[in-house]
Amino acid sequence: ASVVGHVLLRLAWGAAAPKVIGKAKWDALPEPKRYSLRFAPNMALNGLVAPLVVVPALTRLPALTRDGAFETVGTVAHPNASVACALAIGYMAFDLGSMLVGYEASVKANGLLTFHLYVWHHLLSILFWPVAILHGSFVHFVNWFVASECSSLWLALRGAMLSLGTINTPLGLIVQLLFVITFFGSRIVVMPDLVRAFVFADWDKVPGWQAAIAKATVPVPFALNVYWGLMIARSVAKVALGGKKKRDAAPAGKTD
Repeated sequence: ASVVGHVLLRLAWGAAAPKVIGKAKWDALPEPKRYSLRFAPNMALNGLVAPLVVVPALTRLPALTRDGAFETVGTVAHPNASVACALAIGYMAFDLGSMLVGYEASVKANGLLTFHLYVWHHLLSILFWPVAILHGSFVHFVNWFVASECSSLWLALRGAMLSLGTINTPLGLIVQLLFVITFFGSRIVVMPDLVRAFVFADWDKVPGWQAAIAKATVPVPFALNVYWGLMIARSVAKVALGGKKKRDAAPAGKTD
């Protein structure tokens, strides 16, 4: 249902965008900018709805076992966890398909390295987040990964404003500040607790195949968030020091 909803939104906005923005202005935009504008509503919707749905399922740390390790398997997922996961996965499946179909425009809009980072991020999430929810394993991490999508709302608006040339306005400044705040708040500030829960998980109770998947995939979002965090921090520092902002400090389209 989530995939279908995003397809319908994309079709509706694709038809309306030239009229809303103005046909002359739309036609004058290069294709990479039109690409970012076409998919901005989908990213914004995912960044708003999935994180809001998962909030009741969030806890700072997983429950402790009798041995003092963090519970990781056999947990009963909060009902909102499965719904939020389905919403996020639906968006990622839609976005992945869109990137592959529109490969050339996507690469031009995001850069080749970022394109491949998105593809692998989406693919791993689509394959393994549902496994975690269905088996009650490492659900705590999936919940926080879904919650971190909240920064995508502001990133989508930022990308749209960059494409339209309106980012250097008071509203653009507010959008960029909210993106930085939500990114670091939902991805970096919470990371020490997530790393602690991962390192001190009750690994003895984790089936071998689930442990292999978790050890290979859970650290991936950590690494991506550290990478993007450093890029964003560098961009903010340059602006604060009066230097020229670098376009690639954060992609116009998305940061997952």
